[in-house]
Amino acid sequence: MRTFMIFVATMLFAFSASAQDLLVKRNGEQMKVKVLKITKKNVEFVRHGTELPIYKLPISDIEYIEYPMGDRDTFGRTVSSEPTTQTEPKKWHGPVPTHDGKLFVEIEEPGKQEQPAKQPAMWHGAVQNKVVTSVEVMPAEGETIYSIGDIYDKNGIKGVVVMLSDGGRHGLIMSLDEVCLAWCNLHRKQQKRAIGATDRYDGQKNMVAVEKYIAENGLSWSNFPAFEWCRAKGEGWYLPSINELWSAGTMYLGGSRTISNRKVRKNFNDNVVNAGGTPLSGIMIYHSSTEDKDARYSLYSHMNSEPPYIQSGYKADDLFVRAFHKF
Repeated sequence: MRTFMIFVATMLFAFSASAQDLLVKRNGEQMKVKVLKITKKNVEFVRHGTELPIYKLPISDIEYIEYPMGDRDTFGRTVSSEPTTQTEPKKWHGPVPTHDGKLFVEIEEPGKQEQPAKQPAMWHGAVQNKVVTSVEVMPAEGETIYSIGDIYDKNGIKGVVVMLSDGGRHGLIMSLDEVCLAWCNLHRKQQKRAIGATDRYDGQKNMVAVEKYIAENGLSWSNFPAFEWCRAKGEGWYLPSINELWSAGTMYLGGSRTISNRKVRKNFNDNVVNAGGTPLSGIMIYHSSTEDKDARYSLYSHMNSEPPYIQSGYKADDLFVRAFHKF
């Protein structure tokens, strides 16, 4: 019995050490952190795998925090004394980013420690030390800072910006054109086999899984038309994961899946058309690279505000496809 208890304690310690919280800011930026405490105005945390320094962000800058067990605190656009709960699409675990043009960088400044107001799941306790907060800054001379809907065009890579990180310096772009293709065209019996493209957060990993499956089974990229089309655009292009696809649609709508911002959509599509591309439409359904748990199906999403936002369908179905690329 004693040995069993030691084993359980060891496993719990290992889980706690490796667990990470996902903090999603209103500008779409994602951060892997360990939350220390949540107050009425701020969230304090350390970056994943560190103990110092302690960072502090105002709740008004945060869309939500997702914890290792899948539960989350959603903050939205207003500061409140208690986090609110937002209805999420079926089978969805990704971010709900919002459109925000502000640029932030983290700087150190003195701050006093406050007592925890509400401890979220997997709370780890605060560390007494300096606190880091956020201020608005200007980009360095010659540095390009992007916003959602901008056209990225460098080194032969061109697309529309749909996700941001590092204060707008990096992110994801989506191809200006689209096509209607099947996820795969294998025989019905073969379509029941799991390919291994199950990543919900990174479509590049799913591309690697498909490539491995092709090599191991004597197939070709032509057996996976949607993947082949993205791959043909050149190195680095891929079929997006369900997380990336759904997040792109949310940013296209203006940062909310429940309230579509017509001005943001028009600006987005005007930029795409002016760059020689095809505008997005809310009635189109797009393939993601993510397989469903039932290997016969893959996950797909759309670009409008009406639920359900995430659904699954047969891999042989012809749906629209947009390629993604990281920058």
